[in-house]
Amino acid sequence: MRISRRNVLAKGGAATLAGLTMPAGLTLSAAEDAQPAWTIGDFRITPLLDGVVEVDETIFTDADPAARRDLLEDAGQPEGKIRLDVNTFLIERGDTTILVDTGTRDLYGPTLGKLPAALAAAGVDPSDIQHVILTHMHNDHVGGLVDGNGKSAFANAQLHVAEAEWTYWTSEDNFASATAAGQFSFAGARAATPLYQDRVQPFSGTAEILPGIHPIALPGHSLAHTGFRLTSGADQLIIWGDVVVSPELQFAHPEWTSTFDADPAQAAQSRMQIFREVAADQIPVLGMHLPFPGAGTVLRNGDAYELTAL
Repeated sequence: MRISRRNVLAKGGAATLAGLTMPAGLTLSAAEDAQPAWTIGDFRITPLLDGVVEVDETIFTDADPAARRDLLEDAGQPEGKIRLDVNTFLIERGDTTILVDTGTRDLYGPTLGKLPAALAAAGVDPSDIQHVILTHMHNDHVGGLVDGNGKSAFANAQLHVAEAEWTYWTSEDNFASATAAGQFSFAGARAATPLYQDRVQPFSGTAEILPGIHPIALPGHSLAHTGFRLTSGADQLIIWGDVVVSPELQFAHPEWTSTFDADPAQAAQSRMQIFREVAADQIPVLGMHLPFPGAGTVLRNGDAYELTAL
């Protein structure tokens, strides 16, 4: 599959979504010059862009170099690099306000850490967030739990995260045994732990964590990487976290993994599992590294898949 960022990203915002047919149950609601949002049943979901991070294409070490470069060049990516959008998602249901992942704050430089501005554009104050749900605890998902002054960014929020994920990233033994580069990966979690440890609600299994929100185990990218299924009546939507790191590469080659994956073989297995489900049932998906606004539907094409971006 070939995704052109020039086509997908250049218009941005509501224009990116205009004129497309929504999957069953998914409705676009974006006034002119307003933040784009979708509704599914009684959920309203607003995508929030934390920014763009640039990584070396060689993080995909098991990819054929020529095929990798061909796909990236076709997508308009810079030579030797991959630009990845970092998305979070605001969920509103009745009087409940939920944030899924929190972006990076300043952990990866000035092109990121835009979540506070995105929330403001959506008319939401951080104090309004009642629940923060984490797909996993890598820096680009937990950095925004802490503000620039080292305080809790979401003072009134309960934190929901897979129990095994919380245990791993808050372990002093795991931090001490990591390499210097590995220890940096703990930065966001270590900053957030003392601020949220009294209001964390770890979960395990598939039991509903909030009304209409069920976790989906998608391990491999991290120890307990988790997606979330939102259901309202007969309608559903899946937030799949980092199942896809590079959409330009991993729809065409679901077997390709990155050095960001804790267990590459398991990450590929989880990706193929969720690809098969959402393609077969045409379930709309939201992803943290899909081109902003981070939504689409997936079609199978032989051994590969294609993303129709929304």
